[in-house]
Amino acid sequence: MGLKRLLFLIVVAAGLALGLASSAPAGNFDEPRMGCPGEDPGICATGTEGVAYSMPIELLGDEDEACAVYTVSGGGLPPGLTLNSDAARISGTPTQAGVYDFYLTVTYNRETTCPFKNPSDDRFRIAINPGLPKLTIGPESTTPGTTGTPYALQMTATVGDAKTWTINSGALPTGLALDANTGLISGTPTATGQYTFEVRAKVNADTRADTKVLGIVIRDPLAIAADEPFSSARRALGEVSAPFEAMLTTSGGTGTYTWAISTGELPSGLVFAAGAISGTPRVAGSYDFTVTVTDTEGRVANYPGRMVVAEKLAVSTLLLRPGRVGKLYGASVKTIGGIKPVSWRISRGPLPRGVRFDRLTGKLAGVPKRAGSFRVTFEATDELGVVATKTLRILIAPAPKPKPKRSG
Repeated sequence: MGLKRLLFLIVVAAGLALGLASSAPAGNFDEPRMGCPGEDPGICATGTEGVAYSMPIELLGDEDEACAVYTVSGGGLPPGLTLNSDAARISGTPTQAGVYDFYLTVTYNRETTCPFKNPSDDRFRIAINPGLPKLTIGPESTTPGTTGTPYALQMTATVGDAKTWTINSGALPTGLALDANTGLISGTPTATGQYTFEVRAKVNADTRADTKVLGIVIRDPLAIAADEPFSSARRALGEVSAPFEAMLTTSGGTGTYTWAISTGELPSGLVFAAGAISGTPRVAGSYDFTVTVTDTEGRVANYPGRMVVAEKLAVSTLLLRPGRVGKLYGASVKTIGGIKPVSWRISRGPLPRGVRFDRLTGKLAGVPKRAGSFRVTFEATDELGVVATKTLRILIAPAPKPKPKRSG
């Protein structure tokens, strides 16, 4: 066993644990020509992680290189490097930093015509320096956007070196742009849709680059609308004891909608569920409230509404003034509460002959032609269809008897 081989085994036993093994004597490699000066090991050119590396294998001048076959007989090459015996070269791109010792062995049996010659080996060392930090860009996901609402997405990178950002393929949502220096995607989307694109970042000072495929979905804004009985001013009228029902609907956004009364309160007797307001108001008054709806992606819309609840419709007239046959008569039947306008009708009983009733105003007018007591039921109906009735009596006195003439 050669001296170099013995010394190498001693080093291994002392704790280097390089796993090198060879059985050939040393001597036939030309280390200086390989760029690996020194003996046991030859110190080869230093490589850098992630940078291409190449080293020729050279033999001493009197060796038969045409018959030479090269193998790594002990230790190991840096990860990423390989030995090409036919090309007599070690090359590749190192993937891991470190110091790597290995044995190269040469045999002379490339062709059957090659004369027999004893193999030989030499020990070499290649140091791989850590490479530049790998550039990886993000993020891994995006947030959805809304038309008409400012949007921002900051691209991220694992290295802080100055970079140039570009859209490699695809297209950003209409209204958004990428800042080439900062990697900020921002703007105000103007059209809905699903947009897929590839962002590329390249370090300005070297060749490091990375790409990321992303998608941004843009949807219409969330909105709430209400049909009758709510007006365009978002106001609805109700009445104590009159059933009430209204439906609020939403547009835009996506997914499941969550409804809530976020501020204020509805009139007592009404409930709210999934956009529907229903029930029977119990207390008159003016009620302000805000309905809020939220979609699956977090969009929010508000509907500030007001509901005015009137007292229940009732006929307020208690008595009608009496009249007299032959004299002009006038009276009014009035209401309180309810929602105007109110229409009238006589549901029972005749009016005094000669007296008329105005169904729009509730007024009685005319010249009674017959005396008597007339029991009449008046019925009022308001805008919500609530009905109130009252039975009243009209007394018509006879016309006064003419005074007798005095005799002369």
